[in-house]
Amino acid sequence: MKLINIINSYGEADAVPRFYLKADTALLRNNDAFYIPDLLGRIVAEPHIVLKVGRLAKCISERFAPRLIDAVMGGVTFTAVDRLEELRQAGLPWDEAVGFDHSSALSLESLGRDAMLEGATFIINDEEVTHLGIGDMCFSPDRIISHLSENMTLRIGDLIYLGSPQQFCITKGDNLKLKIGDKLLLNFDIK
Repeated sequence: MKLINIINSYGEADAVPRFYLKADTALLRNNDAFYIPDLLGRIVAEPHIVLKVGRLAKCISERFAPRLIDAVMGGVTFTAVDRLEELRQAGLPWDEAVGFDHSSALSLESLGRDAMLEGATFIINDEEVTHLGIGDMCFSPDRIISHLSENMTLRIGDLIYLGSPQQFCITKGDNLKLKIGDKLLLNFDIK
């Protein structure tokens, strides 16, 4: 299983979707608490709508991309932003800052493909802080799937984190929630 993270879904448009990969050990499941890793510095959270791939695909056109989506889920990724900046300045890979264990929360429950059209709401400490709308993205989910399949074979169970419009600093004691439509998919604490 691959965890694929789109990094330019919101904001200024680029020619194509840009992405990076994470190992499956980055998954944080079951609404388990996220423990801020020692020695990584400041950590930010980014909410995502996550697509679960349900078919094998290579070089698929946008027209057929909807057939690949098995489920829609909620996700939150965590990034060590100070470490990321150090790595970028040194021209080194980002893995240490973005791919550490449990750096990608994923909901247990999943919804049908059409649920993503409702968008997602990210809540920190019971305050709604942002809304992720598919219509606000630079690339449609179908364009993202098509582009990814041109670069690598997509396999059953691969997870595509569609990107986030914003980062949020987190601290111990925070509670994070993510809803798609009116369905609460994630509810976990930061420790």
